Amino acid sequence: MINAAERSSMIPEPQSTSVDAQVLIKIKRMMLFTHEDEQYLTMAGEILAPHAEEILNQWYEHIVSNNYLAHYFTSSGAPDLDYLNSLRPHFNAWITSLCRRRDSHRWWEFEERIARQLQLRNVPLDDLHALSPVYLRYMTTFVFPVSEAGRYFINHAGYSGPEAAAMHQAWFKAVSLSALLWIYPGGQPAPF
Repeated sequence: MINAAERSSMIPEPQSTSVDAQVLIKIKRMMLFTHEDEQYLTMAGEILAPHAEEILNQWYEHIVSNNYLAHYFTSSGAPDLDYLNSLRPHFNAWITSLCRRRDSHRWWEFEERIARQLQLRNVPLDDLHALSPVYLRYMTTFVFPVSEAGRYFINHAGYSGPEAAAMHQAWFKAVSLSALLWIYPGGQPAPF
């Protein structure tokens, strides 16, 4: 497996990560992502966005303490904390963007930008270097720790149990959808 410190020019550049509107709707329907989920995701966003830094602290604890997850953020065999810290503003923006998708075009552009970066395409992202390829089977492993980090804040926001459960479910579906969009092959074979 290639980590963030290893860059390979032998990996072909994906031609497109675009998912057209029809495919996006189909994917959301297959995930059982409903209009009600969109409403609960907006509610979750009101809770999660102000706690983005705390959520990031939880993610980073998971990443640094798990050798398998940390592998994607290593330099010389150890977690590259400078690199992880350089990602914080981008992860923070992603949390906010994901939950507050009022301007769907801007949200979609943000998801596309992440996908291009993950697939080693030339995308200027401030001081970030290209990430190594993260294959589907590994990208999906980030879904649970990322979505679970929001559970505490949702559960302690004063909503009823069923409302909190619906908000967390919507957040989980949104994180899962993002992970799927980031690795979407866009007319190419899946990168396994």
